[in-house]
Amino acid sequence: MNDENSGESNLGPSSPRRLTKTYIGLILLFIVTLTSVGYALTTLTIQNTGSVNLLKDWQGITVSPPGSLPTCSSQSPYSDTPPPMLWGSMTQGTSETGYICVKNAGGTGATYTVTTSTLTPSTGITVTYNGTSTLTSTALQSSQTSLIVVSVSAALTVPSGSSFSYTTTIQ
Repeated sequence: MNDENSGESNLGPSSPRRLTKTYIGLILLFIVTLTSVGYALTTLTIQNTGSVNLLKDWQGITVSPPGSLPTCSSQSPYSDTPPPMLWGSMTQGTSETGYICVKNAGGTGATYTVTTSTLTPSTGITVTYNGTSTLTSTALQSSQTSLIVVSVSAALTVPSGSSFSYTTTIQ
């Protein structure tokens, strides 16, 4: 029988060994939780709907990461409606590279301009073409091809689990 003033609980006295095991367990739990949160904060899952719109007499082929640098003159088939670029998962603070091959299906001496529109979110994600936000090509002869290097960067400020979408227009 326990006396209210005896200082013992119904569970019995706490031993130093029992307290040490409890503290070690709590420390391990804290380390595992901290590691999981740290990983979640540094990994950004990108689900991309980066569509490519071709206007005028341009045709294209998209090469999503981690595809290798294409030789545009030997790529086929070119399409008026190339598939979207698929970016997969990215880590915050990094960038990925994809490619678009463009073919002049119209007249001689035509140039094109490449721009990004409807970028969501509008901050933290950057899309560039050959290192610039708006690209104007050199004049292409009929059936001549050109390579566009597309780089998507995710800033450290983009929340984990975010997704983005954008439209590339070539006209």
